[in-house]
Amino acid sequence: MRSAIATPLVALILAACGAGSGGGQSPPQGLVPTLASIQANVFTPICAKSGCHGGAMAQQGLQLDAGFSYGNLINVASPQDPNLTRVIPFDPDNSLIIQKLEGRRFDNAPILGERMPDKGPYLQQSTIDVIRLWIANGAQQ
Repeated sequence: MRSAIATPLVALILAACGAGSGGGQSPPQGLVPTLASIQANVFTPICAKSGCHGGAMAQQGLQLDAGFSYGNLINVASPQDPNLTRVIPFDPDNSLIIQKLEGRRFDNAPILGERMPDKGPYLQQSTIDVIRLWIANGAQQ
């Protein structure tokens, strides 16, 4: 009898927690809309990996290691499409990084390449919203 109650209860708790890119979840503890916080909580642990956006051989020349991310993001055109800019201060909707993280563009055109992080798991929308707010506030260093 006890396991008949416990199994549905555990399933309910797990469903309430969610996973992946769930919208209602909180961003990582300590994540605030500053480059230092985004670097420590997102870029360094998730993006700046060898074979992705870490080191001198970073994909698309977008090295997101500490000390490199700002210069490689702010007002830098994509090498794949020079009409797209990686981060446009005060304009998160038109910043390529947001389009890549959310997997969509606001003009309904297809995004350039694949959604990031490549093949997931994708960032929670609440985490992306902190990056959006950093950009909306001017993407300060």
